[in-house]
Amino acid sequence: MRFLKNRWYGERDQETTPFGAIVVSLTVIECIAAQESAATVRTRRLRLPRRHSTSVVRLILVIAILGVALVAALPVSASPKSDMANKRAQAEAARAQLAELGAQLEPAIERYNKAMEELKQVNADIAFNQKQITVTESNLKVSQTALSAKLQESYRVGEPDLVASVLGQQSLSQILAVSELFDRSQHQAADLIGGLQQSKTTLKRQRHDLQVSQDRAKTLQAQRQQEKLAINQGIAQEKALVSGLEGEIAQLIQEEQARQDEMRRKALAALAATQAATGAAGNDQFSVGGSVDGGSSGGSSDSGSAIQLPPTDGSIGSQAVAAAMQFLGTPYVWGGAAPGGFDCSGLTMYAYGQIGISLSHYTGDQWNEGAHVPSDQLLPGDLIFFGSDLGHVGMYIGGGQFIHAPQTGDVVKISDLGSSSSFAGAVRPY
Repeated sequence: MRFLKNRWYGERDQETTPFGAIVVSLTVIECIAAQESAATVRTRRLRLPRRHSTSVVRLILVIAILGVALVAALPVSASPKSDMANKRAQAEAARAQLAELGAQLEPAIERYNKAMEELKQVNADIAFNQKQITVTESNLKVSQTALSAKLQESYRVGEPDLVASVLGQQSLSQILAVSELFDRSQHQAADLIGGLQQSKTTLKRQRHDLQVSQDRAKTLQAQRQQEKLAINQGIAQEKALVSGLEGEIAQLIQEEQARQDEMRRKALAALAATQAATGAAGNDQFSVGGSVDGGSSGGSSDSGSAIQLPPTDGSIGSQAVAAAMQFLGTPYVWGGAAPGGFDCSGLTMYAYGQIGISLSHYTGDQWNEGAHVPSDQLLPGDLIFFGSDLGHVGMYIGGGQFIHAPQTGDVVKISDLGSSSSFAGAVRPY
């Protein structure tokens, strides 16, 4: 019994498995049964009452029941496969919450983009005003020097007498020449004075405009900093949400990135094949559309069945779609507008920039940078907007699908337009 007791407490110091507990319980019961058997023999020898034997049996049953209860109370360790599946399920749930947080952050990101766009324009205005002030100050200095020289000359030689000069001439032509000279001299002085006053007025206005622009720049910088703080707080909240699931989240993102990369490869290969067939047929206006397999979407709202191909008719919209589709799988980066990472308006701006059409890096501006299009007349390349505040934008590719950069923790992907209930309108920027 001392051995069993030591063995029991030694095993409790470790993680006891249900099987180990059963072995311990059976061993205890076996030992007690042995002792009960010995006690029965002694009882028969000593001719003791049978009730002592019955009590020992009851004790054995009680100990057996306690052993079974102990086994039921012990934790059951999960298998590695079930643990991995649980972790993945947690990661998928966390990623869904990340998408919600990302959607909430998008308005702040677009306000940041707006401040950046306006600050860019204000800084250009400041540079222009500073240049104009430099020119005006130079002109003012020239006018002041010329007027000063004329005043000094008038003081030194005195004001000419027009009557005396006319009477001193011997012919009519000389009299007219002298009169014209006097008139030009008077106008020159008046022009110098007028130009000087105009330069001073212009300089005052330019300095006022410069001050207004500089004050606006300070306000925009403060707004930008405020939005950046809100965005960083949101990102910190996202990081806290996925704490402990970073590896699983990264795996999900890599899987989505790989899926979008494969979709991009298939789409571009199909486009290239169609264009080659079009060239062989000698028909540059051949339009295809159609689709290619997009793989499994994993149950998300993203397009997982097939990718709609834009027509190869050389239209501006199809060119913009082709430019955007080259970046399928590119990570979302807030404020990004380059191949290393895009946000929603950065992707549409960059794609259209590749075909020579300039768009602002702000959804609110892009909303006003083209003709508005009814939802039943959408064409590939049209910009489609979401939310009452126009907080998100994507590019229609046809077949009820659009390409976009969704939110932090995601990649440039193709989604179904029908899965979104926040569609706000469309713009054709050409």
